[in-house]
Amino acid sequence: MGCGKSTVAGMFEELGARVIDVDRIGHEVLKDHSVKEELKKLFGEFIFDEDEIDRKKLAKIVFEDAEKLRALERIVHPIIREKVRKLIEDSTGVVVLDAALLKRIGLDELCDVIVTVKCDEEKIVERLRKKGFTEKEIKKRLAVQRDIVEEGIVIENNCDLVSLKGKVIDIYNRLLGGGVGE
Repeated sequence: MGCGKSTVAGMFEELGARVIDVDRIGHEVLKDHSVKEELKKLFGEFIFDEDEIDRKKLAKIVFEDAEKLRALERIVHPIIREKVRKLIEDSTGVVVLDAALLKRIGLDELCDVIVTVKCDEEKIVERLRKKGFTEKEIKKRLAVQRDIVEEGIVIENNCDLVSLKGKVIDIYNRLLGGGVGE
């Protein structure tokens, strides 16, 4: 979170890849009637605003209690994994999964190559503050992502967008043997 994975995914998309936004799929899953019913039983009416799940209320609960986060993940991750698998099957060419929790969801098994985007924690905090997160929210969200490990190709994103784009083009060319951006 806050490292620039979606920015990197967007750059791959500009180069011709199809990007699957796993966060967006997660949001769609929360609109599913059966998922809403399961979450209502688990967390109560509090997480709803009218008939829809209020993601901010849900986040407040799960980011304060690791067991509740795991319970949420047990419900939504299998559905997300299946939706992503189907989207990959229906795709041609290069597919990029824009996903923070790749391993935790089990999406790593669907990948030929993993690209990890990382940056210094100070940079993460700075970026998330600009998005409106409080210091407390940032610390809680980063704490539940401590199990994410660097693997595959690692992009260090403490740089400007032009330098980042150069790194993405280099990786794209190395993986596909192309001459994009040259």
